[in-house]
Amino acid sequence: MSGVLDVITCLAVACFLFPLGVWGRAHADGLVVDALPSEEREHRISVLRRGALTCQVVAGVMLGAAVLLITTR
Repeated sequence: MSGVLDVITCLAVACFLFPLGVWGRAHADGLVVDALPSEEREHRISVLRRGALTCQVVAGVMLGAAVLLITTR
């Protein structure tokens, strides 16, 4: 039973993180205040996009872990 819960947990985390990453990459420009100097604003936008990409990568890893858990059962 714990194997099934592990798979469900991995899939739930992946289903949360991937759309969060997609949303973050799409809305990074709007999340940073316009009043910042240009260089600082671009830096913060790139940091947000990098974090969003990390969410997507971790979601892929969690999906891979779920598939691995299913196939080794």
